[in-house]
Amino acid sequence: MLRSLTTRTAFFTLLVCFILSTSLNTSVAMSKSKLVCEQPLESFLKDVSLLTLGSLGNLGLAFDVGRYVGNVVRSMGYYYYVIGPLDTLSQDDPDHFYRVHKSPFITAEVYEYLSQGLGSSGVIAVLDGRGKIDAGLIGALNNRKLTLPTIVEDRSKADLLVNLGFNTSFILVQDGGYTFLNGAPKILYWSSAMLDADELRRKVLSNAIIYLSPGEIQVRKTFARSGVVVFSDEPFVLELAKKVLESRSAPGRVPW
Repeated sequence: MLRSLTTRTAFFTLLVCFILSTSLNTSVAMSKSKLVCEQPLESFLKDVSLLTLGSLGNLGLAFDVGRYVGNVVRSMGYYYYVIGPLDTLSQDDPDHFYRVHKSPFITAEVYEYLSQGLGSSGVIAVLDGRGKIDAGLIGALNNRKLTLPTIVEDRSKADLLVNLGFNTSFILVQDGGYTFLNGAPKILYWSSAMLDADELRRKVLSNAIIYLSPGEIQVRKTFARSGVVVFSDEPFVLELAKKVLESRSAPGRVPW
């Protein structure tokens, strides 16, 4: 297990270096079609969102999710996948399920696993730097050397991120396509074996069940304070939730 983790980390370090080998004085425009996929995780694995991953007791399952999504995305003809925002979870977020966790450190860890999984399937992970950003998350990503390509709304946002110490390649969405502000797109030419979607989904949803206190089963209720929180209303999840209420123990962690 340790050897596998070390190998994976070394591979990912080389991958990031390859991705970021860009020239700061060049910009390249590419067609929007079949380059960067921005579909949410739930469109590939029902009920599996970023918040689901942030609630996992075993965060390493995010690697398998990335690997699976990478295979699907690659089969669709994409080479990049937007994994999530440069922001952490808070109550005023417009979409709680498009956030990982309130902690910048756990968010960065999930992003690292997702990125490694995607990379193993030949897909490059991209961060979403549009809108609100969390400086603490940027610091946590830098500590992990996880300076992934990042979509921004304009050049001033790219400059802001650089001033915050986040030096990476930046991507603009404009004129029906993607413009790489400081380099050319990279393409990976490998893939990995496809995982069983149903088995993976069951593992993730089961491991993300959260026990808060005696009470009711709360289905996809963010910022709940009592009962058991689950991220799906499927029978197998609800049956597990009933057992959790009896045992008062669950594998998931509270992300808010």
